[in-house]
Amino acid sequence: MLATVQRVSEASVIINDLEFSSIKKGVLIFVCVEQHDTSQIVKEMINKIYNFKMLDGSKGITSSSLKNQNEDILIVSQFTLAAITNKGNKPSFHKAAKPEDAKLLYDEFVTEFKKVSDKVSEGKFGAFMEIMIKNSGPVTFNFSI
Repeated sequence: MLATVQRVSEASVIINDLEFSSIKKGVLIFVCVEQHDTSQIVKEMINKIYNFKMLDGSKGITSSSLKNQNEDILIVSQFTLAAITNKGNKPSFHKAAKPEDAKLLYDEFVTEFKKVSDKVSEGKFGAFMEIMIKNSGPVTFNFSI
């Protein structure tokens, strides 16, 4: 499982020119399910992101976590994080899970994240989405489990 997490001042998901979901200050999580991911990996990724000190706190930049702050969370599926780009001029996505498997674990990721935070919004799996982002920092972290 891969995730790219960006701190944002605001972010929104637009589908067919309509706002599908949006958040204010918080984080945008792009998540990618890979072939061999499991429910256990979903839980490990949530734990890592939720406890990772990526937010500003009383001790300055990156001194606080989502666990310690009540910030918004927007979760968006993005299979292209699994792209292999080091050979040739075209990406390979052979590490990404098949869509039907990925959807199950993506839905589980969202459901489990909602158990630890009541401020979770999401994109729409498999849809063509426009993501409007107002980065904060910019501060971006990549996670893999």
